[in-house]
Amino acid sequence: MGQRRTLWTLYAVNFLNATGQWFFLPLLPIFLGRKGGSAALVGVVFAAGLLANAAARYPAGWAADRYGTRAVLVVSMLATAALFLAYLLPLPVAAFIAVRFLHGAAQGGYFPAANGLIAEETPAGQRGRAFGNMQATNMAGMLIGPAIGGFIALLNIGTAFVIAAALSAVAVAALATLPDARVHEDVELPTHVKRVVLRLLPLIVLGAGTSYMIGAYDTIWSLYLTSRGGSTFAVGLSFVAFALPALFLSGLAGSLGDRFGPRRFIVAGLVSTGVFAGLYPFIPSVPLLIGLGLVEGIFTISGLPSIMAEVSRLSEPGQYARTQGVYQTVQTAVQIAGALLGGTLFTVGAPYAFLSITAICLLGAATAFVPIPIKAVTASEST
Repeated sequence: MGQRRTLWTLYAVNFLNATGQWFFLPLLPIFLGRKGGSAALVGVVFAAGLLANAAARYPAGWAADRYGTRAVLVVSMLATAALFLAYLLPLPVAAFIAVRFLHGAAQGGYFPAANGLIAEETPAGQRGRAFGNMQATNMAGMLIGPAIGGFIALLNIGTAFVIAAALSAVAVAALATLPDARVHEDVELPTHVKRVVLRLLPLIVLGAGTSYMIGAYDTIWSLYLTSRGGSTFAVGLSFVAFALPALFLSGLAGSLGDRFGPRRFIVAGLVSTGVFAGLYPFIPSVPLLIGLGLVEGIFTISGLPSIMAEVSRLSEPGQYARTQGVYQTVQTAVQIAGALLGGTLFTVGAPYAFLSITAICLLGAATAFVPIPIKAVTASEST
């Protein structure tokens, strides 16, 4: 019962956190524009958040393993709440680069600790479903946040920031109730991160295709759809269509990975992503593109819970958050590379950007045929 309560608390907090973030992110460019910020400044602000998010993940995972996941989660969410309100201060517009940097770091600290706690509280054979449920709550927040936040912003954009801060404050109260959030204190942490990277290397390569796709699509998808004649409503609808399967099927996908083997689901997701990316630049119909995005979402999400579960299974006991931090840091860096390279290739021609996704996904899938040494699961983890 204690484990179930911890997991459902994390799921609820993750939903609140995702909703708050998606209340805020679509409005940030508008907010900065009203402050006199240029498009270039908006890009720098977002880049600062991404870089800090990546940089914070490994230190936060290390701290969660050393000092306790609850402490890291509470500090991260408290900082997130406070920094939502910091945007409302009368600051020079350039100062929001620093605000967004700190905000990105606070969010980066949350995810390794949360995923590490899931691994700590879940038997090894059930982690795919647990990570699938976390993914579903992310998608729920992504779908709900922009709609409600956009409506509130019609009345007062600052109110959306206050509500996002309030959601984070509620999450802090929930996190403070987590039982047994502290991990093993008697485990010696390895001195060098190199050992963790080498252990995760096959999974890092497998995950790179999906991470590159996310970064590239963040940059090029809206541009591509509008170039085909799509309206802003069609762009929003396409993101909803892609996210809906993850909302409803992530838990099931994780369970199937636990039951039938995670590698086949990871590979299926990569191959599907690569195939659909190769089709998109040659389809002129906006409704068909949206429909294919819905179908792609069904397959693409199938491998994500399984790969997070595999990362946790490759972790040494007591080092779950640290291992998640290493993996997430690398994958966030790949997302940034996808955004930069995808955007650059799109200026040359849309097919080049989409086909680069195809190439990276298929190359990653091919590495799955190289044996991955999975450490044996102890009896205590299996029960």
